[in-house]
Order: sequence, then C-alpha cells, then structure tokens
Amino acid sequence: MNRHVQLDEKLNALRNADSFRKWYSLDDRRVCVLCDRLITGRMIDVWQDNRGGYHLHCPTPGCLATPRDWFYHGPVRARVPKVMTTPPLAVYAQATAHR
Repeated sequence: MNRHVQLDEKLNALRNADSFRKWYSLDDRRVCVLCDRLITGRMIDVWQDNRGGYHLHCPTPGCLATPRDWFYHGPVRARVPKVMTTPPLAVYAQATAHR
C-alpha cells in the first residue's frame, strides 16, 4: 500500500526520486511546463510505494507532470570546467601570437 510522505522526509525523497535536477531545500522553486505553475518542494505531492520507491507529482489538480516536466526557476549559475586554469582570452592570444 502506498503512503503519503510527510514534510520531514520530503527533501530526502525529492533528492532520491528526481534524477533530472538537484534539490537543496524544500524552498527550491521549479516551473511546471505542463500547467505553467511555479511550485516549491514543499508543494510537491510525494508518495512512497511498498518497495520504498518515491513517486513525485505536480500539486496542481489534474496536472500529470513529474520531475521531467519541472525546470529551474530564476537564474541558473553557469558551470565553468575546473580544469580551465587560463582565461580563454589569454589562450587565444597565445595561440595567435605565434603566427
């Protein structure tokens, strides 16, 4: 029998069940592209099945969205590769200086 997940374990469930995006807190915001609603982790409907798996559903009545339909809201920090130690402009200048 499935059980509804309580708030105190919801963040752990979001982190385990959402393989598309990271969750840092229950206040993290996402936009549901199916119902065009801004949602937070607190609002998401979370269920756990008999085998321990979590199932996440959009809180909007009638919306069938799951984590693949929820996108980050607001600015997302660009990721810079850690291996880049020289600024790109300096690399370009060095490469063109030998011509």
